[in-house]
Amino acid sequence: MISELISTILQLFVFTLIPFLAYIISKRKAKGVFEYIGLKKSNRKANMWAVITSLIFFIPPLLLVIFNNSFFEIMNNSESMTGKFREMGFGAEALFLIIIIAVFKTSLAEEILFRGFVAKRLIAITSYKTGNILQTLIFGAIHTALFLTISSNVFFLAFIFVFPALGAYVSVYINEKLADGSIIPGWISHGLANVLSYSIIGFLV
Repeated sequence: MISELISTILQLFVFTLIPFLAYIISKRKAKGVFEYIGLKKSNRKANMWAVITSLIFFIPPLLLVIFNNSFFEIMNNSESMTGKFREMGFGAEALFLIIIIAVFKTSLAEEILFRGFVAKRLIAITSYKTGNILQTLIFGAIHTALFLTISSNVFFLAFIFVFPALGAYVSVYINEKLADGSIIPGWISHGLANVLSYSIIGFLV
């Protein structure tokens, strides 16, 4: 547990340090960095859509894990996050780690770096449409790369590219178009999807 807490803190630090240094170098000041990465108040409508889209995006992978043996085996591989939780077994420690890892280590850290920095800079350099598509491709490719050590199943790798990519695209739309640039909706959507995946696929399926 201690090692995961340290790992979470380090990942949050590194993923936040990158946009922070970029802002300091470009602006020559620290004031305004939270606005720069979108760590600011959202609104009820955007947050509601974040929850709805998270639930919608969670259903297809859950169904595939339930009805496709290959997906089940890959998602419960000892090297995958859901597989690690399954091996740990249901309990207070596992639930605590799910919250820490799902909400902070992956979701918050990745939203700060990818939606708060990468997406916003690409949109600023190009346009909303182009920037959003580019960050979508980057995010999907990174997720696919992470699973290459676990599986060579082409269908699974294609799926693991498409769904995180679509989720990233929708999150940027909600953030930028409904939440005035706040990354909070993306964090809500990402965090909820991770909590559901780790707990339901890890313990109940």
